[in-house]
Amino acid sequence: MSSESITLSTTAQSTAASSQQGTSNMICGVSHPENSQNAFLSLQDGRRDGFDYVVTELPVPIGIVAASAAADGGVSKGSTSVRTDVTRMDSRWWSTSVVGIVGDPPHWKTASTKSTTISSDATGSQLMKALTSSKGVSSTKKQEADKIFWGMLEWASHMCIPAVILPTIPLGDGDSTTEVKISSSDEEDMFDDAPNDKPQDQAKPSQKKKSLLSINSASAKEYARLISQLSTSSICSTSRVQLWIRVPLTLHHLQAYQLLLARCDHSPSVGCMLSMTSPLDATDLPAITRALHTFMGGGHVKGISWDVSAFLKNKRGYPTLSKSHQYLFQLVYGRLGRTLRTLVEGGLPGELNHEDGGSPTRRFHLQYLAHLRSRAPLPSLLDSEEAVLETPYLDNLQSPLQPLGDHLEYQTYETFEKDPVKYKRYGEAVELALEDGMKEGKFPFVKRVKSNVSYLRQIAAGEDGELGLEDLLLESANKRDGAVVEVDLYEATIFVVGAGRGPLVRESIAAVSRVASSLLAENKALIAKVVAIEKNPSAVLYLQSLKSTHRSWNGGEEYAEQLDLHYPHNCGNDIEVLNRRGGITSPLPGLSNVTVIGCDMREATSHPLLKFMIQNEEFRADIVVSELLGSFGDNELSPECLDGVQRCGILKENCVSIPQNYTAFIAPVSSSRLYTEARCQSSFPAHPEEGPAAPASGMQRALETPYVVRSHAASQTHPEIACWTFSHPHPSKSDTTTRMDIEDNTSNKINASAEAAMKINNDRHAHISFRCDPMLGASAGCGYGALNTEMPSVGVKVKEGYDGTNVTIHGFLGSFHSVLYESPSVESKVGRKSSDGKRLSVISIAPNSFSVGMFSWFPLYFPLKQPLSAPEGSTVNCSVWRRSDDARVWYEWCAEVIDNNGNVWSTSSIHNPGGRSYHVRL
Repeated sequence: MSSESITLSTTAQSTAASSQQGTSNMICGVSHPENSQNAFLSLQDGRRDGFDYVVTELPVPIGIVAASAAADGGVSKGSTSVRTDVTRMDSRWWSTSVVGIVGDPPHWKTASTKSTTISSDATGSQLMKALTSSKGVSSTKKQEADKIFWGMLEWASHMCIPAVILPTIPLGDGDSTTEVKISSSDEEDMFDDAPNDKPQDQAKPSQKKKSLLSINSASAKEYARLISQLSTSSICSTSRVQLWIRVPLTLHHLQAYQLLLARCDHSPSVGCMLSMTSPLDATDLPAITRALHTFMGGGHVKGISWDVSAFLKNKRGYPTLSKSHQYLFQLVYGRLGRTLRTLVEGGLPGELNHEDGGSPTRRFHLQYLAHLRSRAPLPSLLDSEEAVLETPYLDNLQSPLQPLGDHLEYQTYETFEKDPVKYKRYGEAVELALEDGMKEGKFPFVKRVKSNVSYLRQIAAGEDGELGLEDLLLESANKRDGAVVEVDLYEATIFVVGAGRGPLVRESIAAVSRVASSLLAENKALIAKVVAIEKNPSAVLYLQSLKSTHRSWNGGEEYAEQLDLHYPHNCGNDIEVLNRRGGITSPLPGLSNVTVIGCDMREATSHPLLKFMIQNEEFRADIVVSELLGSFGDNELSPECLDGVQRCGILKENCVSIPQNYTAFIAPVSSSRLYTEARCQSSFPAHPEEGPAAPASGMQRALETPYVVRSHAASQTHPEIACWTFSHPHPSKSDTTTRMDIEDNTSNKINASAEAAMKINNDRHAHISFRCDPMLGASAGCGYGALNTEMPSVGVKVKEGYDGTNVTIHGFLGSFHSVLYESPSVESKVGRKSSDGKRLSVISIAPNSFSVGMFSWFPLYFPLKQPLSAPEGSTVNCSVWRRSDDARVWYEWCAEVIDNNGNVWSTSSIHNPGGRSYHVRL
């Protein structure tokens, strides 16, 4: 089951004010203290102001109020008014537009506390003190508090309220003899240095001791026990009530919450509501930025609340936020804005009443937050077409493909083909390879041909716009439309292995036409024979349909079924038949002829057509193009597939592979969400094809399987580091080259190119150390997407003497960087320029070199069975192995944390030894 069951969304009844304010993409709620016990009135006022949901206090069970009044001689100290909202709203409003909050019981409040406006962070503090404090609370009081607390949550479950906001974690025991209690008042300096009257170096130890005692107090442990019990009760497991713990934005509270989450076994029912209750000092921003980065991954952040006291006033008296808060808004919403809930709370002066006498309005606060949400770069990050397409995949774990065991579905092909970047880069790579091939004289001369220019233009303007011939540079040669062009014709042979539905075939055809156009001024021309090899029978049918309906796949001519294959099945040594090129007697420059072959690329020797090409070197591949890369580069068996192609002997000695090489990268990640999602996989069937009766995967299998995931609620904690690189094709050995100098091309001797791939071992291993990063990898964000280059400039000036931030490592994110083609030439204008001036085409999902706009690959998540805590300044070591046997390929991995003294702080077991839980079938 998914760990995300809560839905708080706008409904059809959203007011026009909401749409006018542009808040449709930001789900925002409001808390009205004046109507805290009447959700109907609160929702009425909230909808009028454009809010999507409201917060209401959970009621104290009536029996407890009555018992308390009887104990006091029949006098009730608090309100006993009956709630009327339960009869004025039906269940759909309670389940979609109301969030509960645990407050202090009304009958516990004195006259003085009722008249005092308390901070939002102090809501429910008396109740929580009675539940968790070990001193100063009578057993009777504690029992009453326990009944009140559970009664409130039972009522929330009964009303189908989707989430409940719980009080702040108590940081002290309340014992006056210990100096551990830390105030959460508005006057607190969140990351305060040592007092001015003490030297800083003397203040550090006591400060650190004070912090550790506070976040690890007995009260905090009691609170964790209570939340753990609640998260495993029917209230959460059956009614799906989410628990949102209020967490003020201080380093102490962030650390305390991380401890609580670990004590609650990272329950998917437990999340946090970040609380902004006071203006923020700009000097605290670097340290908070640093801490927030890891917290957004490891903290199950569900929402963020903005107390009205955190707002300033502009010159016109309207609410605004400080520059520091504006920066944090951009940071948090830029990372989590698609799933984050927003809340405006806190009391307002009476002069901000509605014109018609309603509750004090917080409409202007909402309008200002909506304004921040509409400022760049948030709309491009959260509302773009790419962002909308990604939303269903956020933190949704997917099992990696079994490319040689399973066939992709039609819809999967269709989705991947929409990538606006990948295929453009592939087209550039083919174009660069063709340009270099012509310069180096690699492609065989066919003959000198005469072509009519007007016919070329007619073909270009015909039904096949993808030919790309409209850009032919005929004018540069001063040719008229009716003139005849005489050129030297050369022919390249391009193999597209794993052709799918043909996107790489189309890019190859277009690349040939572009290169041909650039050669016409030199009275040269290029044509191509393109061989599309695909093992999926359904995809082969699609390719054959393209062949039969697109003239660009037939050298510009209409499809002729009897001449479909210019390499006939019963071919023998008939080279003249091979040269027919689909029946074209006068081939046109820039055109290509495609042959569709259905077989496994590694078994070319078993196909008569490919076998003939193997036996005749002149018909072997000049360029082999493939898109077999996985999220980790090699995890979809690209090395094994391309080695198999080379081993068959179908490549020329100077054949070029696209991609030329690809490197696997890995980096630690902190993400409670990914970790809990991985654990949830344990209840899924181990073999879905066996139906619902199939046995469950189990926890070991679930946490020893890598998953493809669009990481979102995650934080990459260190810059990624390379593991290994694969390059193709393998170069021929010099001592075997002479064996190719033979006259008999039909002999069964293995050619040098094939022999180079005969004894290749694709097993790999890497032992990597991730040194402490001062910014905890903040510039890498969630581990997917380009680096935030502005982040280091904000965070490098972290105060000295602040408390260390422990990072929780929940696993590792794998990514890749691939050089599709690098040209030695510096003259081409195709692709991008490298540091040494060469032209190249690259695709990457590694944050350091991310290809912006590309969405065909998401990172590969390697979970850890138990999260590892990495203290400040420690080193995280990762070991990863790529292993194989005759039938499988699999990964093994483990991790350890080394402290500043070189001691092993914590370690994990080796995951997936021998491929016991996960492997890819060969």
